[in-house]
Amino acid sequence: MTDLTEAFYTAMQVYGPPALALALLLAALGVPLPATVLLIAGGAFARQGLLDGALAAALALLGTILGDSGSYCIGRYSGPLLRRWIAGTAAWRRAEAMFARRGALAILFTRFLLTPLALPTNLIAGSSRYTFRRFLAFDSVGELVWVLLYGGLGYLFADRWEVLGDLAGSLSWLLVGLLVLVAGGVLAYRHRRVRVAHEPVDMPTR
Repeated sequence: MTDLTEAFYTAMQVYGPPALALALLLAALGVPLPATVLLIAGGAFARQGLLDGALAAALALLGTILGDSGSYCIGRYSGPLLRRWIAGTAAWRRAEAMFARRGALAILFTRFLLTPLALPTNLIAGSSRYTFRRFLAFDSVGELVWVLLYGGLGYLFADRWEVLGDLAGSLSWLLVGLLVLVAGGVLAYRHRRVRVAHEPVDMPTR
């Protein structure tokens, strides 16, 4: 646990839901804070009477949506710089093309399931000129699920929230790893099919 994370745990108990909202906003902007664990802690603190549960949920949702919108804007308005340094690569172009086809699902599922990919998804959404209205709509739905799911788990298991937070973080990275493996397998299979299709066919000789 970092000193910054510990400071926010203390701030949540002293200043209440605004401290939780600020932590989630900063995490969505890329500050290294364990957003899911903080949210679980917020649910546990609400169960213990240290936070107003309804206000904490509302401000947590507002904070994380504002943070996501901020990182979207970073991607959008630093687009020329990204394209010069990163976005000109073939891998980035493929990522943008895939995002154009499945952007809504990428936004939705990286909010509450594949959470380590949320920030890169926001940056790609902005840099690829994905419309902010659609981004905000799917972001809001996904973050609402995230707040209710993990805040609710923290509330239900308030006496074991730290263990639950560790499990949630490990599970998120495990899902990302599985996604990478599956995506790599699909790409390798497609590459093999293309290579086989372009191999010359030996003609029978007499």
